[in-house]
Amino acid sequence: MAALHAAALARLGPAAWVVTGLPASFLPLAWGLWLMMSVAPDDARWRSRVRRVGWLTLITAWLSPFLPWWLGVPQLDYLAVNAGLHYLLLIACLMSLNGLAAAYAARTGDTALRREAFAGLWMVLWLSLCTVGVLLWLFHRAGLLGAGLPAILRELAELPREAQSLFLLPYAMTAYVLWRAKETGFKRAAE
Repeated sequence: MAALHAAALARLGPAAWVVTGLPASFLPLAWGLWLMMSVAPDDARWRSRVRRVGWLTLITAWLSPFLPWWLGVPQLDYLAVNAGLHYLLLIACLMSLNGLAAAYAARTGDTALRREAFAGLWMVLWLSLCTVGVLLWLFHRAGLLGAGLPAILRELAELPREAQSLFLLPYAMTAYVLWRAKETGFKRAAE
């Protein structure tokens, strides 16, 4: 997912490939969530929690094509609003995945994973807020906040790659936590 979001932000490859690849990049996550349902098939609360994360993932995947579409035509408010909604839901999805990993850790008794999952949840929130805050501060210093929405959207679409990489930071902690949850699952299966 992170690689295809980076490709979309950097405009790498044909737009049709990126538009198709972004929703498809959520398939491994959907498969993992489906497998998580089997952790406690009789626990309605667990299944409900996994379903909520699954629905959030599905909606986020559905909105993902708006990112490359908006980058191609940054002056269209409709595309910008949907790309922004995609970003907000993606952050909520990453936070939910960290929360699900913490709940899984509690079920399995892995206290280290539980601490890491909660740290991941707060890191995703913190990194996202810092990214938005830094961009708002930079746009304020450059006088763009008073220039109106079209100017801001144009500048957001033309951010340098270094600045665009800030949007990808929340993936790192979540990927680590999910990898650790997978390891815990494999250890439990081997026992």
